Amino acid sequence: MYCVSIACGSHTRMIEEYQTLAADDVSLVELRLDFLRREPDLTRLLKEKKTQVIITCRKPEDGGLWRDSEEKRQKVLRQAILDGVDYVDLEEKTAKAIPRYGKTKRIISYHNLSETPKNLQEIWENLAKCDPDIVKIAVFPQNLNDVFRVFELLKANCLKVPTIAISMGDLGVMTRILAPKFGSPFTYSTFSSKRVIAPGLMTYQTLRDIYHFDRIDEDTEVFGVIGYPIGHSLSPLIHNKSFAEAGMNRVYLPFLVPPEDLNAFIEHASSIGIRGLSVTIPHKVNVLKKLTHSDPAVEDIGACNTVILDNYDLFGYNTDYAAAVLSIEAAMGGKINGASPIKGHTALVLGAGGAGKALAYGLQSRGAKVVVTDIDYNRALELAKQLDCMEIGWEMRHGLRCTLLVNTTPLGMHPNVNDTPFDKAALREGMVVFDAVYNPENTLLIKNAKFRKCITVSGVEMFVGQACLQFKLFTGMPASASLMRNAVRNAIFAVHYE
Repeated sequence: MYCVSIACGSHTRMIEEYQTLAADDVSLVELRLDFLRREPDLTRLLKEKKTQVIITCRKPEDGGLWRDSEEKRQKVLRQAILDGVDYVDLEEKTAKAIPRYGKTKRIISYHNLSETPKNLQEIWENLAKCDPDIVKIAVFPQNLNDVFRVFELLKANCLKVPTIAISMGDLGVMTRILAPKFGSPFTYSTFSSKRVIAPGLMTYQTLRDIYHFDRIDEDTEVFGVIGYPIGHSLSPLIHNKSFAEAGMNRVYLPFLVPPEDLNAFIEHASSIGIRGLSVTIPHKVNVLKKLTHSDPAVEDIGACNTVILDNYDLFGYNTDYAAAVLSIEAAMGGKINGASPIKGHTALVLGAGGAGKALAYGLQSRGAKVVVTDIDYNRALELAKQLDCMEIGWEMRHGLRCTLLVNTTPLGMHPNVNDTPFDKAALREGMVVFDAVYNPENTLLIKNAKFRKCITVSGVEMFVGQACLQFKLFTGMPASASLMRNAVRNAIFAVHYE
């Protein structure tokens, strides 16, 4: 179950949002009275109560906005209890001053918006002594080790007293989504993404529609994508939609993993039930050090975009190169008598990162003469040596007379849609132009290539193709490419035209 927090400055607006949620079949709502600009009127707020309600009135030091005296704040909380609300949120000191009364359940909470204290278990035990129905601890992580300590706290205590343990911010999003897997009675969400109540808090629509939150339980298998940044990824959307379509008890999360935290994440991944991972920038190369087994293509490319976890074994794969090459071949008319249409082409690969390595390897395996370039010349030189192909300096890229152009750089990605890695004037009719960027689908490079009458391949085809291959590795079953493709295009349209 998810609780939707309503934090408005006016009673009228708070009531309107509450009624909207009730109509949307939300069963638990938190009214944040500390956000009101005027003294809370509980009679008015609770007049048409249609769901379970949590009353919260938080002080600034606990992340709230209460402006009046502590005496008046406690008076408001006591009145809520007398009015018989379903839950009241009380900090440890407040809980000791306000005894249990009637049927109102007590959420005894601790909030720390600056760090994750070392003594989490001691904090939990102190809260558990305050006659709670639920213990809630919300802290801010400095690194991923802090996030996994919150998971350990939850797993150690949820059977003693129902516990909500939250690691705030983008690093801790996983603790919110996976809460029911580890026994939390509910997780918190917000009414609108435009209203910041707590760091990392997502909308209830996101929990419901993307993560199918109400289906998550202790048996749910966990998958996800690791990257830095990761908020832009559409992988959670398409994989969760595919899991739901197939009736699978699986969930796919975005895991924000800073480069310095990659080792910690991999070491703790199995502790929260992670079975498979997509890998994106900047981890495609560094994750190789953590693999216990790898597909031959991973070794040849020197980059991995898919990891399957089986206890202590990590199996690495690369689905990027196959998906990209197949999409390019399809745009060129497909194989003729078993021969790839790519054979004999001079292919210029822009970018020598993980995706660049995959594309260069795939094109070379199909018989293309590959030339690589990168803004960082040393990286291009390293890739050229690895694949025994040519490299040129970034500033020389327009001088090469290539017949197949491949962009694997992020230039042109939303929101920088006016950027392009290759000048329009250097594009020639009949060239094949592939852009790995999928948001937007029609990048400036693709638009210019179409204008110059080139054969174009958008990044959506590669993105969907590699995701289908990943889905097969994750589940052993084929994915619906059309379902994924439609989901991606609808999401991109929503972003650009909302």
